Amino acid sequence: MKLWKKVLSVATAGVLCLGSVGLSGVQGVLNWSGVELSASAYVPESYDGTYGDLYYIVTGAGEIGIIGCDSDAASVEIPAEIDGKLVTCIGYEAFSDCSSLTEITIPDSVTKIEEGAFSGTPWLAAKQAETPLVIVNHILIDGQTCTGVVSIPNSVTSIGGYAFSDCSNLTAITIPDSVTSIGSHAFSGCNSLTEITIPDSVTRIRNSTFSGCSSLIEIMMPDSVMSIGNSAFSGCSSLTEITIPDNVTMIQAYVFSGCSSLSEIMIPDGVTSINEDAFSGCSSLKKIMMPDSVTSIGEKAFYGCSSLTEIMIPDSMMSIWAYAFCDCGNLTEITIPNSVTSIKGGAFSGCSSLTAITIPDSVTSIEETVFSGCTNLTAVTIPDSVTSIGGGAFSDCSSLTQIAIPDGVTSIGDWAFQDCSSLTEITIPDGVTSIGECAFVGCSSLTEITIPDSVTGIGRATFSGCSSLTAITIPDSVWIIESYAFSDCDNLTIYGYVDSYAQEYATENNIPFVALDKPTTTTTTTEITTTTEETTTTEETTTTATETPATTTTTETTTITEKITTTTTETTATTTTTTPTTPTLSKGDVDNSGGIDSTDIFYTMLYIANVAVGNDGGLTAEQIAAADVDGNGIVDSTDSFYIMYYVALHGAGHNTSWEEVLAK
Repeated sequence: MKLWKKVLSVATAGVLCLGSVGLSGVQGVLNWSGVELSASAYVPESYDGTYGDLYYIVTGAGEIGIIGCDSDAASVEIPAEIDGKLVTCIGYEAFSDCSSLTEITIPDSVTKIEEGAFSGTPWLAAKQAETPLVIVNHILIDGQTCTGVVSIPNSVTSIGGYAFSDCSNLTAITIPDSVTSIGSHAFSGCNSLTEITIPDSVTRIRNSTFSGCSSLIEIMMPDSVMSIGNSAFSGCSSLTEITIPDNVTMIQAYVFSGCSSLSEIMIPDGVTSINEDAFSGCSSLKKIMMPDSVTSIGEKAFYGCSSLTEIMIPDSMMSIWAYAFCDCGNLTEITIPNSVTSIKGGAFSGCSSLTAITIPDSVTSIEETVFSGCTNLTAVTIPDSVTSIGGGAFSDCSSLTQIAIPDGVTSIGDWAFQDCSSLTEITIPDGVTSIGECAFVGCSSLTEITIPDSVTGIGRATFSGCSSLTAITIPDSVWIIESYAFSDCDNLTIYGYVDSYAQEYATENNIPFVALDKPTTTTTTTEITTTTEETTTTEETTTTATETPATTTTTETTTITEKITTTTTETTATTTTTTPTTPTLSKGDVDNSGGIDSTDIFYTMLYIANVAVGNDGGLTAEQIAAADVDGNGIVDSTDSFYIMYYVALHGAGHNTSWEEVLAK
């Protein structure tokens, strides 16, 4: 057995059986597998026990899962109970190394048999010779020898993983209403299968269930389906249409990738995210309707959708990930709503028919290669909110004639405007401190440019190949000009100040130099005159004069006039509302420690166990999202298996990516 398969089978069998496994069980299977983990990896003590030739673990639910058997065993009887605990599951490839196994007894208590449990055994070969459909305890574990039209009997309640995989002669199949579960890869590689109807009893389509069914033209999915796994329909190159049930809330990674005949699709209202490569390679897809519920478009979600002409991005959208619309060569226009705060690198690269685009005020940076290769782009509106333009952001935008860089921009990345051959003018604002190398290389129509005082250096080959450049103004602040900065600028004149580095550079490189007058500073004094208004107050006065022999009293009346000036200060209160950004944890890093280890396994399994018995799982929304490594919207045994598999491989020195792990 291959190393990864051995690790897979022994490290996670119990998790897959019933959704939760004790830590001691993980130790046992890791030890038994012979996989040496690094000191940093979590290593529990031992598997839970043996029964004759059998190895088993005890799940968190107090049930038994059979995870392996002595490879020399010829006959095995699995008991219904071990130590009073019910045996309910046979794990992934549990008996796959048993080349002598000819006889096995399986009790009725077993309700789950994982994929490959008996692969390569004489026992399975004998069963296949008896009937093409090998059914054990109502579980269809193998149908790989089937041909033509197949009807699954009503006694079957589940179809095991890989049950019909690579059944190239299977043309049609009827699945009865009794089936409630279809395993991962169940029909993968059935390249002669043309149609299939999924019964209402099925609620979930697992990873890669129909991947590589290249002749599948249509498929009916009932409203009962709540989730569709990664790569479920990838490579179904003949699939022309499909209706996604309303209960689905997430479009998983690679789910329709390579469906090159799919022309139109409607995303139901409940969907919140479209994950990476969901529709990549759907070269016939012309139109897609996205509801307001969608907040994120994942990396390469529509990569290579070369027939896509229009797409409506809803106002709910917050982020467009890297290469989301890369190489959508027929996309002529797109409106990015103000809700979008992040447009990742290469998001619209290669959209050669895109003519104009307006970037909303909510965006603060234009990342690397976002619009590279948009050869028909003539106009771009960059908002004042943008502070940086990434490397290659507008490279090969050969129809772009002019662009206004807002004052808030502080850096222009390497190759930012490479080969913008129609660009005739550009203004670099005073706030720019850094211009990357080759930033304007090949801008053959650019005639003049002024470098602001905030710039201290001009990078390597920054203006190389700007053959029409006749004038550049370089301030005193520039103290370095790197090699090839103005190569092939044969008609260039440098304007600068006497004794500056610009003059020195021009002299050393035989470039004409024109000295500019030093700027003068004018001081203006403004006399401020303050006028004080005089106020006269007249009061009523009584004067008494005494004369002899008579007394006369004279009364003089004066009216008081008082001018009162009242100054009213109006206070305006401005309220600024800040929308908090929700932190997002890395895939598998449930405890946000920066790495994926035994603690993440523990938290994931503890969550599953708690939820299984009706308790609160104890994880935040961010932690739940991190634990959901297969991206199906549910944290279950499959996720804990993948995390354990990831940890085991990395502990053994295998630097395996999540994409590789999830593809196994």
